[in-house]
Amino acid sequence: MRAILVANATAKSGKASRRIEATLARMRARDWNVEFIPTEPHGGTVATIRDRIAGEAYDAVVYMGGDGTFREVAKAILAAGGTHHMGMLPSGTANDQGKSFGVSHLEADVEENLRIIEQDHVIELDVGTIQRLDASGEVTHEDRFFDSAGWGLQADILWARNRDRELTENIPILKEVYRDHAVYAGAALERTINSWFQQVAFSARVVADGGLHTYKALSDVIINATPIYAGSWVPDRHGRPDDGFFELIPMAGQLDTFSKLVLDHAAVPAIKKALESIGVQTAQSFSAARFELELERPGDREIKAQIDGEEWVAGDRYRVQVHRRQLKLIVPQYWEPPWGS
Repeated sequence: MRAILVANATAKSGKASRRIEATLARMRARDWNVEFIPTEPHGGTVATIRDRIAGEAYDAVVYMGGDGTFREVAKAILAAGGTHHMGMLPSGTANDQGKSFGVSHLEADVEENLRIIEQDHVIELDVGTIQRLDASGEVTHEDRFFDSAGWGLQADILWARNRDRELTENIPILKEVYRDHAVYAGAALERTINSWFQQVAFSARVVADGGLHTYKALSDVIINATPIYAGSWVPDRHGRPDDGFFELIPMAGQLDTFSKLVLDHAAVPAIKKALESIGVQTAQSFSAARFELELERPGDREIKAQIDGEEWVAGDRYRVQVHRRQLKLIVPQYWEPPWGS
């Protein structure tokens, strides 16, 4: 089997390099002809992989890492023509892609994940393009995403986490301790507390497949591509990753956000029953293939954005288009949505 493995050898302060070497050894023990390509900063990974695989007959291009690494490898495959099959070795924090398709992130399960890749059972994954528009409607930025796009509090948290990382990057002790989950948790706590006391709400005008939806006092808007979001939440139990539609989830403040999280988790039936008994009403989610968003926050402040768990360009006008069945993704042979249809 001829393959490429893409991973970030500097992730987790370099501790990922041991896992990468062990995985390469396992691949070669299975008679794989495998090349290793390390990720590059500032988006350079996409061009490197694209140039390496264009016109070459690799059986699989495999990512090892989180949803950000998934995105870079997927973008490279599409840029090279979209014919290569993509394999998954999740090892990140949220791992929405791996969890959505039943691929374990545990190092102990790497052999099983390699077996899945060898079986080469492919589904064709929907892909989103996102454009940021200026006041005249001209496109200023454009990108692809595979997991989610979002605006509001969650993007604020991500922005704060990244600033905290920058502050601690050159302090050796803090760099080891104050990272990943710890940084995200600190940023989330800070932003959530602030949201109770400061005006963070925004309004949204959304045209989705020609239909108009208007919202006031939102804390977040999410357009979700993968079945699982934020590591364990299933926003739409009827959606599929290859149906040509993404789900828009509006969050109308803390109660709405909390109730959505609870109502879409089966692990807390008592709380779910209590919320339903008091008639908790949430802003309804819906599916569409094309979205146009106009966002407005008091004070004319641009609203921060994220795609696939990474900062993206802040703004107040966006366009999202779903492209059906673009990415050839290797999943377990008998994969079915674990949340039911």
